Amino acid sequence: MSPFDLERELTQSGKKQLASEVPELIRRKQDEIYAALAEMEGGARPGRDRQRKKAGKIVAAASAAAFIAVLGSGFVSPAMAQTMKQIPVVGGIFKLADELGLRTAEEQGLVSNPEAYDEHDGTVLKIREVVFDGTLLSFSLQREGGDFEGGISDYKEVRSGGESKIAYEKGAIKDAEMFVDGVAMNSFPGAFRPDMTWEQSADDDAVLFHVFNNSNGSISNSAHLPDEFSFTLKITLEGFKDPFVITLPVHKQADRVTVSSGEMKAWNGLSMTVKELEFSPVSTILRLEVHGDHELTDAEKGNLLFEVVGKNGEKGKQIGGKGIYPDRKTATFEIVLDRFKEAPDSVIIKPYRPIFANPAATSGRYALDQNGEIRKSFMEGLNITVPIDPSHIDKLYNLQ
Repeated sequence: MSPFDLERELTQSGKKQLASEVPELIRRKQDEIYAALAEMEGGARPGRDRQRKKAGKIVAAASAAAFIAVLGSGFVSPAMAQTMKQIPVVGGIFKLADELGLRTAEEQGLVSNPEAYDEHDGTVLKIREVVFDGTLLSFSLQREGGDFEGGISDYKEVRSGGESKIAYEKGAIKDAEMFVDGVAMNSFPGAFRPDMTWEQSADDDAVLFHVFNNSNGSISNSAHLPDEFSFTLKITLEGFKDPFVITLPVHKQADRVTVSSGEMKAWNGLSMTVKELEFSPVSTILRLEVHGDHELTDAEKGNLLFEVVGKNGEKGKQIGGKGIYPDRKTATFEIVLDRFKEAPDSVIIKPYRPIFANPAATSGRYALDQNGEIRKSFMEGLNITVPIDPSHIDKLYNLQ
């Protein structure tokens, strides 16, 4: 789990239960990140744990509306609850996603529907929707059939002997691997391969996958997604002996506009340089570099995050990203955001450090505000505004 993924998970957790503490497992994952960062020089970084992302369940308004009369009575029998769970979400998973880019892709006809699937013992895993804009590959995975009590991404934390372990529900995803043109992406170093994450969708039996392309395919021993390729997904479900294997063709379905910058700001021993911004109808990508006049500590690397603000103060919603540390004084970041609602005429990059519940700590539980958002200490001396010609972005957003 990257610092970006950790921020999203903690934010979602805080919104659901402000008074509760972050689970021990998440706190432990934070500490693992800081410990591992020291070993990440030269592009190496933690393995599969950083690629996993299973967010909490999202309650779909479209599904809830159908049962509002029943729920309004204040009582739902176990039988009715089970029946409600078996009723699928109407329409595509992308249409109900909490990402404007996916909903836009569906509305603008950028989504393909391959219906590629694999079946084991009466259970089917099916890829229903796919969109690829050259940098972000997104697809939905649906589970059909089988007798399961939990959702496809359900798990629980089990504590034993002072340690926390993950126990997956039967039929839940335990692991996922990707292959591009038959080549396993896990065979490449972590910093030089596309990252794959997944999260719960509006449907208990479906998840949303995101694959973030490695931006630099010219480096030896690195992998980069081409505009067209054969994609294979290998999924291991709890309770199944053999993995599900699904293969389908993928091709780039949206154009991108790149805005180069190069602007640099220096403050308090750090300098930040914005390399470029990329826009598509589906996503926004920010690439930047931070350099210190000293060797960056593990806490400095792990606790440096960014807020990206567009037109009318719209904050970019972060989907994922990664950091690479080529030397002890340098960190490069690639941040993947949802698309903006409107084409911005400028974008402000605002670096910050999250505030911990214990002000003296450099790891552990984050402090949350009254809205369940992580409290932030902004590094205003490093703020950079990148001017943009909105006419080029308008053409992408509106397919003009």
